[in-house]
Amino acid sequence: MMRQVIGNLRDKRAAQGQHPGLLLQRYLCEKATGEDGNPEEKRAIFQAAINAAGNSEVHKLYKLAFDRWKKSLPELTAANELQTVGRLIVGLGSENVLETGITLHHTYGMPILPGSALKGLAAHYCNQMWGESEVKFKNDGEYHRLLFGTTDDSGCIVFHDGWFVPDSEKEPLKLDVMTPHHPKWMDGPVPPTDFDSPTPVPFLSVAGRFHVAVSWCGPTSDKSRNWTEFALSLLRDALFHWGIGGKTTSGYGRLAEPPPPPPPEPYEGKAKDIVEAVLLEEKTKKGGWRAQIKGYSQSGPIQNSDQVPADAKPGDVVKLVIASVNNREAAFKWPQPSGK
Repeated sequence: MMRQVIGNLRDKRAAQGQHPGLLLQRYLCEKATGEDGNPEEKRAIFQAAINAAGNSEVHKLYKLAFDRWKKSLPELTAANELQTVGRLIVGLGSENVLETGITLHHTYGMPILPGSALKGLAAHYCNQMWGESEVKFKNDGEYHRLLFGTTDDSGCIVFHDGWFVPDSEKEPLKLDVMTPHHPKWMDGPVPPTDFDSPTPVPFLSVAGRFHVAVSWCGPTSDKSRNWTEFALSLLRDALFHWGIGGKTTSGYGRLAEPPPPPPPEPYEGKAKDIVEAVLLEEKTKKGGWRAQIKGYSQSGPIQNSDQVPADAKPGDVVKLVIASVNNREAAFKWPQPSGK
């Protein structure tokens, strides 16, 4: 009877859960760790968190918060979107009833890179790498204090939390596993032997893009922008070469700039097709409109540009008739009313 009740609770949790962090902290159906724990419960609650993080309704709400946060960043800000190279796990060793933790946004339950962790990483990278060639970048150096401050005074750079970019990954949380081969040796004085049994330990990791941003908060000058950009480049290099979070020695935690999107394919239709096209800012030699087939590579002039409404502006998506098209370019006509 109890097994059936627990099974029903698991099914509801997996189907209806919408906040990964809340699920992991409050919705265990039974003990999941220790000698009397059920390892299936641990995997089940991880899967429920994965489902919740991939919920389309959750993504819609989170996107509103993400856009609002980006707009709230100060004017003197440098930012980058960085893609995980493999997997990332921040907060793996935090205190947790599931033995392995993960850092998620408290309100929205999505993965986040704490600003304090980003600042610490950049400060250490600055001291170790740049400090080798210039003493002012060492921990107690002038430039290091300017950027990162000291225990008595804050620096001129604010390191914001790195927010997960909405929809950059359908399911940002991934089920992962590590397999310690000598757990008794790791937990105490028992020496490792070839007779020890490996113990698989499941945990959650992250994949996707993060928006990382740093802002200037000191007295402004003509060099403020340069220092802000430099701080971002330090952070970007540290994330790429060193990584952030746990298991960096195993390749976790690296982030890099995402590759450019592939070029659009050519449109394979024919003349007289009606297509959606984007009005371009670049005009023809005679001042007429140019357009590009939406989602495709071909662009060209609108032959009867005098028919384009006076309130049209570059970037508008309009319906056009293809006058001619090949693999490189196209020509368009503005649709005429019926009977003309």
